[in-house]
Amino acid sequence: MKTIKYTCIFMLLLTMGSCKKYLTEAPVSQVSSDKFYKSKYDIDAAMAGMYSAFQLTMVGESQFNDRYHYWGEFRADNFDRFLSYTNTYTTEIALNALTTDNPFADWSRLYTVIARANSNIKYIPGVPALDNNVTQAVVNANLAQSYAIRAIAYFYLVRVWGDAPVWLEPYEDSQVAAERERIKASQILDDVIIKDLKTAYDLTVKNQNASVYYMNEGAICAALADAYMWKKDYTNAILWINNLFKARNPKGALYTGTSDANLEPTASWKSIFTAPAASVETIWSIHWDFTTNSCACMQISYSPNNRQMQLDPLLYASYFLPQTQPVHTNDIRPKQTLDVYAVANPTLNNRDRFLKFYPSPSNPVGAIPTTELNLYYNQNTPVYLPMYRLSDMYLLYAEALNGNNDLPNALKYLNFVRKRANVDQYPATDVKVNTKAAMENAILEERQYELIGEGKRWFDLVRTNKVKEIMDPVLKDRQLRNGNTDIAGFTDVRRYYWPLSRAVMNANKKLVQNPGYGE
Repeated sequence: MKTIKYTCIFMLLLTMGSCKKYLTEAPVSQVSSDKFYKSKYDIDAAMAGMYSAFQLTMVGESQFNDRYHYWGEFRADNFDRFLSYTNTYTTEIALNALTTDNPFADWSRLYTVIARANSNIKYIPGVPALDNNVTQAVVNANLAQSYAIRAIAYFYLVRVWGDAPVWLEPYEDSQVAAERERIKASQILDDVIIKDLKTAYDLTVKNQNASVYYMNEGAICAALADAYMWKKDYTNAILWINNLFKARNPKGALYTGTSDANLEPTASWKSIFTAPAASVETIWSIHWDFTTNSCACMQISYSPNNRQMQLDPLLYASYFLPQTQPVHTNDIRPKQTLDVYAVANPTLNNRDRFLKFYPSPSNPVGAIPTTELNLYYNQNTPVYLPMYRLSDMYLLYAEALNGNNDLPNALKYLNFVRKRANVDQYPATDVKVNTKAAMENAILEERQYELIGEGKRWFDLVRTNKVKEIMDPVLKDRQLRNGNTDIAGFTDVRRYYWPLSRAVMNANKKLVQNPGYGE
């Protein structure tokens, strides 16, 4: 709440994010609202501050603070703590033993994003009266992005913590109490997230080439589908995915969504992550550039630093290790996601050489040499983190169709992704897809393989009510390897949500702690 107070009174615009044109804007700080929002320059600077705050929230303001992964990946079964370098907070996350002192239980940075969006929404409409260069089209475009980013910030709050305080206006009067109670997550979904995204969609000019580092038409549609899937409203999720198919990709073609041919081709799958602005599949990505933002030093990035997270051994054994054997599938993804052969080398046996976001070739026969790794994965390399892409939406579409009992079309979209990955497509008679329950599991498994490292897995498990089923054996394995005598597994389903950090609770006495955390 303190973050809200100070960022709303003074527009604390950090060093510009790397959202393309905003790279050239000068940073503005300590400017009160009555002296700001006077020109197109001020609008650009304010938008840069909003995007920068979101980028810093996701990728991190310093080494190993990539909340994109902590919130969306690390509580799930894709990654485990690196036992040689683990610390208290990563052990808590990996063993479902979260405490209120865990640094990633603090939601303040999301409220910074919200505060900046709120100021944009209030003040940008008044700029045309002060600057003739600001047209209504300019106002609408920037309002659309501000509503959409505010919705995304609240969507993270709802998915990570559940109920949350709501601010839809700037906090500008220090005499007004800054403390607010939490609002029900279901109400935030309907009255804030979905409402804001629909407002953004209405304000957006349709049928434009996607600007992939901004909240564009396709990204808004994807976010709406995601929000409706969280509600299990499959009909509306299908509607918004179909609206996405009518939008244009970065290369100017419609996403269409009719076949695997609309996805990035098999041969250039890696370009989704290394050159998203040139990919037919990209919808919205975060662009983190070394020259502007410094190192993208994430827990799963390649660097010589001692990261605390590595690929989970169970996932490695079931999905990655088979690709090193004489008989294996032709799945293109494992060897372009992880340096699988490095694990066979005792000096590299760390399951931490994660390659997905870097411009590497596939490693078909052996570990990538360190000299080549240093060439492709040095800390000066830009990183593009996908927020939404087309195969993600194909699989979400399959899940929604299955939820509406349309198994044939659910299978069609599942198989589109499998075909592009160069793995066998399921026949309708296969026991893995011939019932609604089996289809749901097959889609969830394919999402794990296709989207590993993209901040989706934990949210997928929660959305499909699969946390206990999937994580119970995983946690038992981790507890056993940790030397625990009480192998409990995932015991308390109330702990799907994170706790509120002690600092957040102390700053707002009206907050009530999430159940399961002893406060």
